[in-house]
Amino acid sequence: MSEPSLDSSADRWVLRGLRSARVLGVFGAPDGSRLDLTLDGGTRLTVVGPVRITHGPATAPEPVVLPPGEAGVLNGATVLSAVAFRSGSLRLVFSTGHHLTVRGSDPGVRAELCRPGEFTWVTQQGVGQLTESGPGSA
Repeated sequence: MSEPSLDSSADRWVLRGLRSARVLGVFGAPDGSRLDLTLDGGTRLTVVGPVRITHGPATAPEPVVLPPGEAGVLNGATVLSAVAFRSGSLRLVFSTGHHLTVRGSDPGVRAELCRPGEFTWVTQQGVGQLTESGPGSA
């Protein structure tokens, strides 16, 4: 039996199906108003609104926040961890030491993360919703 592509708990979904997914393409608006990532397996992340990309430890010492125009550093990276929260936030950790964070509570943020045949996660106005697709989905 294979490992499930996601684990659900009271406040989050651990997106196991994204582990080792490689970033194939990055488009980031220079002003930080939009970010599009294409990963292998047909996975796409689209964020309209602010995205925080940091490098280094998530907490201490203070992480280095990259300017919006530098999202291209994620090209070729692989996903180590992916967690979507019911509060509308999303956190991805990459092999390069970068962290991508979408805060669902930020005004005007809309995001969609779709892994064909497995799930689609969307956030808007501080609420995250995940819909499973494919065999065994409800």
